[in-house]
Amino acid sequence: MSTDAASSPPAALQVDPATLPDDASLLKSLVAQLFAELQSRDGRISDLEHRMSLLLRKLYGSKSEKLDPRQASLFDLLPAASEDQQTAAAHDTAPAIEAPTELRSPKPGTGHGRRRLPDQLQRREKVHDLTDAEKEALGGADNLVVIGREVTEQLEWEPSCLYVIRHVQLTYARRQPLPESGLTRAEQNVLTASKPPQPIDGGLPGPGLLAQLLTSKYADHIPLHRFERISGRHGVELSRKTTCGWAMQCAELFRPLYELMIQQVLASHVIHADDTTVKIRDAQRKLKCTGYFHAYVGDGDHPLIVFDYTTSHGRDGPKNFLRNFQGYLQVDAASIYDGLFHRPGQLILEVGCWMHGRRNFFEARDTDRPRAELVLVWIRQLYSIETDLQERCAGEWCDLPREEREDLIVAVRQERSVPILTALHAWLESEKPKLTPKAPLRGAMDYLLKHWQALIRYATDGKLAIDNGAAERALRGLTIGRRNWLFCGSERGAEAAAIHFSLIASCHRRGIDAFAYLRNVLKELPKLGPAPSQTALFPLLPDRWSKR
Repeated sequence: MSTDAASSPPAALQVDPATLPDDASLLKSLVAQLFAELQSRDGRISDLEHRMSLLLRKLYGSKSEKLDPRQASLFDLLPAASEDQQTAAAHDTAPAIEAPTELRSPKPGTGHGRRRLPDQLQRREKVHDLTDAEKEALGGADNLVVIGREVTEQLEWEPSCLYVIRHVQLTYARRQPLPESGLTRAEQNVLTASKPPQPIDGGLPGPGLLAQLLTSKYADHIPLHRFERISGRHGVELSRKTTCGWAMQCAELFRPLYELMIQQVLASHVIHADDTTVKIRDAQRKLKCTGYFHAYVGDGDHPLIVFDYTTSHGRDGPKNFLRNFQGYLQVDAASIYDGLFHRPGQLILEVGCWMHGRRNFFEARDTDRPRAELVLVWIRQLYSIETDLQERCAGEWCDLPREEREDLIVAVRQERSVPILTALHAWLESEKPKLTPKAPLRGAMDYLLKHWQALIRYATDGKLAIDNGAAERALRGLTIGRRNWLFCGSERGAEAAAIHFSLIASCHRRGIDAFAYLRNVLKELPKLGPAPSQTALFPLLPDRWSKR
């Protein structure tokens, strides 16, 4: 086929009226069939245009899903105006009504200019004096007196350094030796001083170097081959094979602490869960596959994050991890969690994610903008209420007991959020039959209606959140790092990475320095022996360590 023929438009359909039947009923059947074919074609064209729009947005468009605040004024979703608002409107002095703004207090200004440097930074003072020529011009040094100091601060950097610690163990012998040595110290003639247990017994790296290695890869997203070049600039060749072995040995050292973190997260009243993929490229086994990291975020009483690695995306991963959990599980309605909510003898209640429900309408708004924008305004009002609750918890409610705060949150949601949810549900039920089953907006409606009970459950408990953003934020560091190190070298390496990500993500959640935490834990853990007790491990949990 030639290029011209392939690019030319199709020929117009020619219909000879003489070939059409004269029977009216037959003509009606023919017209109905043509209308059905036309509707099917238009639906497919609309679907392809929608998919092309999503693809172009993913490749070149903005990732933000913000809604224009002026859009809310186009829909009659607001409560009746007060007398003051009516009076102001009569004088044409009231601004355009916007639902969320009446709930928010003005944010404090961020300010501009240079911030004060932290007091804990080391200060090295450099005094700048007049030169001898300048002093001579003023009559000589004997004729001058210092009357002031102009102090300015400048931030400087010194490259980090590698240094060697020489462990010198002194050996002592009795001046008058015993006739025969025994097993106890009191019965021995020669005794050598012991050195503190090390993270890697007999290994080269110290706790600080190992902490820097783990922080560089799992917190700062620096692959091991780049860390190899960084160490080379300091004159020490640390091959990626060597540093990979160190990371694996550290993971085994951290395993008892990791297992205790899992117990703490499973003791939560609410757990947020989500997952993401990771490539496995095992050169020795010639294995290429896709694995999965599952993030589990504990509640406020157990502020830890743990990652679990699984080789498949089936239901067995969450099922095995959460086998001893009872409480609320907030997820994104993925099918891998479906088997958890109806298991006999286990009470796990599903909590939906409005962020995912909203995203479907945002992506479908080009196909049916009036309906999509209307739903987006409703959801924006729900989030505005949550913003107001967060500000109250940080302000006027901050000194109240936690249980009392949670009761107040439920009361506000029942008063303000439930009417919006009720109106939204009634609208979805009435508008859904008007759309074709293949319409993108119909799919967004089906998602909300199918998971409606899980989506409105957050309004019944003050501990629950409106969405699953906590789990998505927990995965953010891993997904950013995945762009740099690309894959895990083995399944065992992926399991080790899950341990390291758990510790570092928990540190980030608590706002503590991951390097300082890991360095201290690498010093303390070896002292606890090969099988440390939970009592000894508790102070080393990230949330306990930060308080200590």
